[in-house]
Amino acid sequence: MFCAKKGQIESGQLPPCEDSLMQHTLRTNYQAAIWRRSLENLPDVPAPSAGHGWELDDGGSLKIRWMAGLPAPDVVLNLISCTCRRTCRPSDCSCILNGLKCTVVCKLQGCSNMVQDDAIVAQDANDSDGDSDD
Repeated sequence: MFCAKKGQIESGQLPPCEDSLMQHTLRTNYQAAIWRRSLENLPDVPAPSAGHGWELDDGGSLKIRWMAGLPAPDVVLNLISCTCRRTCRPSDCSCILNGLKCTVVCKLQGCSNMVQDDAIVAQDANDSDGDSDD
């Protein structure tokens, strides 16, 4: 689907990844367990944040856990690019909407959301620390 539309697709139009589907299944199973116990006087109900697809935020409110891992491998995430012309705004920039920094592949170069050269150098240094040809 992504290739057929030449990359011109919103992330919400792609099918869910296996991790996202698993989290949805956990929430669905939890809800079914609640319904199954609905006629009991004092049902023993586990906490929804105990591995059932939800988590607690900083304020203690329950929120959906959409994914447990990364949405895609780093190689794929580096291919995402925006087509911003003047500025990268959170409402329009596909990089910001997906929680990513703009890269050299993006149309607008030098925006405030660009990956800093220092971060790239530091990442390259960390990647090469574990590599040895001995």
